[in-house]
Amino acid sequence: MKKLYTFDPITGKYIGEVDAELDEWQTEIAGYECYKLTANSVWEKPEEQEGYTPYMYNGEWTLIKNPTLDELKAEKLKEIDAWTAKKIVGGFTSNASGAPVRYDSDKDTQLTMQGIALNVDTQLFAEKYPQGCPVRGYAEGAEVKSVFWLNPEQVLKWQADLSIHIGTCKQAGWTKQEEVDKAKTIAELEAIVL
Repeated sequence: MKKLYTFDPITGKYIGEVDAELDEWQTEIAGYECYKLTANSVWEKPEEQEGYTPYMYNGEWTLIKNPTLDELKAEKLKEIDAWTAKKIVGGFTSNASGAPVRYDSDKDTQLTMQGIALNVDTQLFAEKYPQGCPVRGYAEGAEVKSVFWLNPEQVLKWQADLSIHIGTCKQAGWTKQEEVDKAKTIAELEAIVL
């Protein structure tokens, strides 16, 4: 049985060997056994060397030195930072309007609402927002944003909910960072799921 050596189509990382499928039609025509080449595989077996992993680049196997545990930890910490930042700006739910509403939490929204919250007790707030501060969000079950008019107390509740959301996201990131720090093996590190 002829073998095929497979690799990841995105990274090129060697996956392993599989049995090639006999091509009965070509075998009949040629008079000898012919096998089918499948996508993301080659006939040539990659070289093996301790501490290295084969990768397919430009149709050839290349051995790449395996990263150390410390290098992998550094990469995982970068992933955690990006994951945490994405969670922070990915929106949050607040009951400030009296019912659960999903609001944006991107940086612009954070800064805008922080500035408004600092002014809720001023005459300027009363002049600019006589019916309340307009904030757009998704009411529970809605697929389209609506405008919610928040009075000064509700703006402060909204801001407090946003702050709690950010704090919760950061704490989740810190927990994942602690897991990375405690990992003693690559397997333990790979088991950390974001």
